[in-house]
Amino acid sequence: MPAEDLIAEESQPVSVGRESFSLPAGLRRWDLQRPFVPAGQSTQMIIGATPETDYHLLKTTQHLYQTYDLKRVFFSAYVPLNEDSALPALGTPPPLLREHRLYQADWLLRFYGFHADELLSEERPDFNELLDPKCDWALRHLELFPVEINTADYSMILRIPGVGPKSALRIIQSRRYGKLDFPHLKKMGVVLKRAHYFITCGGRMMYPTPIEERYITRQLIGVNAKENWQIRHSSEAGFRQLSLFEDFQMGA
Repeated sequence: MPAEDLIAEESQPVSVGRESFSLPAGLRRWDLQRPFVPAGQSTQMIIGATPETDYHLLKTTQHLYQTYDLKRVFFSAYVPLNEDSALPALGTPPPLLREHRLYQADWLLRFYGFHADELLSEERPDFNELLDPKCDWALRHLELFPVEINTADYSMILRIPGVGPKSALRIIQSRRYGKLDFPHLKKMGVVLKRAHYFITCGGRMMYPTPIEERYITRQLIGVNAKENWQIRHSSEAGFRQLSLFEDFQMGA
């Protein structure tokens, strides 16, 4: 059963062979009728023009999905174009990495069963931009790890950094035929350079790893360093503010 079908059948328990599980609550479509614009509505948030925290933006995003059944929330890094004392000064780099992290967090809300209050809080209102939000969450909940890949339920597997909905489903399906090891997980699409800090196969980790926040944070920042640099410096390669009408060829 493909992952897309699971999302479409969230009101029923899912069975794969002899295993059954329920989808995380975040995967459930909001039970609302669309009285206006039945195809769905979307909105855009400009990031970095005003001082809202990531937590505020993510809570607002979740509220829009739950209350108004919005189809998508888009994020766009603010590019200073005018002199204004209430706005960032001209020449301020657009917060591209922050925009990227908010898109990843939005994905966690819509497809991974997370809620805004799990990912951030009033005490910790902004993401660590050097880490993807799921890694950031896992590092603050190390008491839940490592997860044994051969026995964990679907919702927990889905929360492991480096595991997506399709690879989580492949893990559930493949466990019917025998114990899984790390080479099996790699073939299923699991990103082991992130996941191996948080999982065991048959009770063993891929490498001897201390389950310690500072150590794992340093390692993961190193893994992400090249990608983070490319995102931050993409403005030097011709970054521009997106235009709805131009980018969808709707100009006059």
